[in-house]
Amino acid sequence: MITRTRYSFYNFIVSTIAAVILPLIGFIKVRLFVAFYGSDINGLQITIAQVITFINICELAYSLAFRQLMFKPLMEDDRERVREIYCGAVRVFRITGIVVLLTGIAVGAVYPYFRESPLNYIHTAGTFWLMVIPYGISYFLMGPNFLIMADQKEYRINIWIQSFSILRMVLMVAAIRLEMSFFWILVIDALNVICANTAARIIALKEYPWVKEAPENTGDDSFRKKAGYAVIQRLSELATTQTDNIVVTGFMGYVMSSVYGVYSYLTDNIGKITQTMVTSPMNSFGNLFNDRNADRYGVFTEFFSFATYVSTIVAVSIFVVMPQFVPLWMNNPLYEASVPICFLFGLNIFYLTMRQPVMIARDANGLYVNAKNNAYLMAVSKIVLSVLLVRKLGLLGVILATTLTNWTVDFLYNPRLVYTNVFDRSVFSYYRMVLGRLLIALGIGAAGFFVWNRMIPEQMGLFSFVKNTILLGVFVVLMTTVVYAVCYDSFRKLFVRLRSLLGRRKRADV
Repeated sequence: MITRTRYSFYNFIVSTIAAVILPLIGFIKVRLFVAFYGSDINGLQITIAQVITFINICELAYSLAFRQLMFKPLMEDDRERVREIYCGAVRVFRITGIVVLLTGIAVGAVYPYFRESPLNYIHTAGTFWLMVIPYGISYFLMGPNFLIMADQKEYRINIWIQSFSILRMVLMVAAIRLEMSFFWILVIDALNVICANTAARIIALKEYPWVKEAPENTGDDSFRKKAGYAVIQRLSELATTQTDNIVVTGFMGYVMSSVYGVYSYLTDNIGKITQTMVTSPMNSFGNLFNDRNADRYGVFTEFFSFATYVSTIVAVSIFVVMPQFVPLWMNNPLYEASVPICFLFGLNIFYLTMRQPVMIARDANGLYVNAKNNAYLMAVSKIVLSVLLVRKLGLLGVILATTLTNWTVDFLYNPRLVYTNVFDRSVFSYYRMVLGRLLIALGIGAAGFFVWNRMIPEQMGLFSFVKNTILLGVFVVLMTTVVYAVCYDSFRKLFVRLRSLLGRRKRADV
């Protein structure tokens, strides 16, 4: 258990550091990209990337299904069973890679007709193909990568994957500063995908050389059955999070897609930091839910308190500073963000981070299989609401559609599924926990907004902005910590658990 705790601790450190460094370089890259290539090219690239996420839908879905199947045999060191699952999964990966490549080539050929492009037909289609082909190739490399992730040793490949990502950003900034062609940006992106997957595969195979041996049963189809349900679940997540720029482009054009993409880049990357902090222990929870003697619900409530604590701090900070940060960052009045848009982005960050404990409990127990109908409903409701609201409210309507879908369809389904099947408790206890934390977040957000707008000048330079943002962050952290420590026993127990884990690590090192 100490070893597995250490794995999760290392993974947490590596993931969090990368999640902070990459956006910082990315902010420089986005501003330079828009300034040099133009908002329309930026909007084109963002929209194509979202279309490709649907073609590449299987990658994260397969990761979920593969790891969920591997938790038990890895805990029991059942190598034969691991090889059976692995053999069946690799066969599916290769078929999927061929499908992704063929689909990407076909969609790329017709994509230029979707909306008037700033590039000609050949360059628009070529952009699509350069962006999609590396993902098709990656399916022939994955497999060992997922195995090392399921065994809680993801930090060993994460170091290389994140290093390639940082190098990618640096090279892109250099290419823009050297005024190189836009297509060099695409080449750098493609090489990053292929090199990162290749490096991860080499490392994973060195860790598990025995997985290359053929099992006695080469016809195991357990992965294929699980993967289908995981793909459906992933589809609903994509419909909720990766359709906005497609809708904006369809109704408002590539320039406005660039504006919305800049807002999303900021909030998505900040949201990834919080979600990385919360989801990095996911594989440890997979083992927890395979241990019948574990205090599942007690750990869940502590995990939930941690998730809402972090999400409150980040969501409040985003809501308060985003209206001034975006124009300062982009140095372009086109990218000014209204207070209602910033509020909804903050609310969505709070929700998506807050829901992670429920989603991890659901997925670790394989209950995503039962969430099929909810996935369909989320996908349909998000797309329909986006199309209806963008006509009336523009960019605000698109983000409002996401908010409504999250807080109705998803919120009313997944917690009930977990509480009924995992904890055997009433889901209303969860809703009460969420309501209390949401009210606290709204209260702290209102206080932070009042302080910022009363005491901070509207016009300020970058240094003053950073200094005032740090002061605001300290204010929000102190308020949230005091309120949570006073109100929630699960939050206080979380610190006791962390102190105990750190004490065991020190004793193990001795």
